[in-house]
Amino acid sequence: MIETEPPIRVVIVDDQRLFVHGLSMLIGSQDDLQLVGTAADGAEALAVVAETEPDVVLMDIRMPVMNGLEATSRLRGSSLTPGYSPPQVIVLTTFGQREAVVRSLRSGAAGFLTKDATPEAVLDTIRSVHRGDASPDRLTELLDGVAPGADDQAVDRGHRARGELLGALTPREREILLLAAKGLRNSEIAASAFVSEATVKTHISRILAKLGLRSRAQVIVLAHENGLVSR
Repeated sequence: MIETEPPIRVVIVDDQRLFVHGLSMLIGSQDDLQLVGTAADGAEALAVVAETEPDVVLMDIRMPVMNGLEATSRLRGSSLTPGYSPPQVIVLTTFGQREAVVRSLRSGAAGFLTKDATPEAVLDTIRSVHRGDASPDRLTELLDGVAPGADDQAVDRGHRARGELLGALTPREREILLLAAKGLRNSEIAASAFVSEATVKTHISRILAKLGLRSRAQVIVLAHENGLVSR
């Protein structure tokens, strides 16, 4: 008997009901995805996530009560339930929110989706983020030309300090980090480094742990802010 993987549990957080309805129908049409809850603001999202324990959260940035930046930071910064790992967060945005997206990625978001993304892009991003692969977004393009704001100085100092920790990585881990920083998927990194995808996943996990990062997206941000990849 072939065992099937459990569906990916998803929560949608957005204050636009029509948009939430459309995403709900899309997710509900997929056998490998399960919508387990929705929320209209960040504060409500924390409660819904604690109750439903999703794998992935689609998080809007601009919402009443608590915005998506604060909610993402809180979700990724602590475990809500003993034994339950924080969900992966995918930020929902528009092209006019570049700086806000970068801030959310610094807070631990795994990727982003523009609100005019195709259904295929939405599904691909959810599945990629859930399996620990690179999300199919244009993160490297987004980072180009985004200057740190005054309120981000403390965060940037932390990133520069973490840049000094690169010496803690093995030569192979540094190689994998630079490939991951280009936004390559596990299969692409494996082909370039002549290792298996399972080995890539192991290296990525060790890199995140050693650098104190919470997502692959943070690896890309760290690499760009420390000049490890060309812009």
